[in-house]
Amino acid sequence: MARRYLSIALLTEGLSDQWFYLPLIDRQVEALESESEIGFDFAGTAPGSCFTVAPRERVVQEVELLLEHMDLVIVHHDHNERGKIDALRAGLSAPQSAERVIGIVPVRETEAWMLADPAALPDGPAAVVRDLIRSPREVEKVADPKKALGQAFGPRHRPEYDFDRLGQRVSLPVLQQIPAYDRWVGELRGALERLRCL
Repeated sequence: MARRYLSIALLTEGLSDQWFYLPLIDRQVEALESESEIGFDFAGTAPGSCFTVAPRERVVQEVELLLEHMDLVIVHHDHNERGKIDALRAGLSAPQSAERVIGIVPVRETEAWMLADPAALPDGPAAVVRDLIRSPREVEKVADPKKALGQAFGPRHRPEYDFDRLGQRVSLPVLQQIPAYDRWVGELRGALERLRCL
């Protein structure tokens, strides 16, 4: 049997989320592929051309366009905007396409997930984060993860570099200790099973 080719697109709320999620999603998909007896080819996640904070009609149009060419579209919103993913699915002109739209929704903000694995951080920020968080599950309790991450990195913080680096290095098993991340992996696994990739 020929191996299947898997294509995934990503829409995020902003660029900083995209910098972190693109390498992270690629790594998680590759980890799931390694567990598969069937196997599939995957060339990496493609960013969409708009952010999910755009007007809903624009986001729906973008998702529908992406679904014409991609197997899955992953849509990011922070937890307080979770309802927008359900509204997006409901707004699709082909309701059967809704199961190919996967929400990635951290509690609070993406930066909370970036705090989960101090070992992925440079030494200085890692020490600050270890003092702040005792276990990965605690990242969902940090009141202002964006501020905490900014304080950890200090004034020389370059999100376009630091967030991409974290997306490449953060431990997937550590992230799976976070309930919201584990839910996303479960949804992703279910979508890959429906596509007969797993």
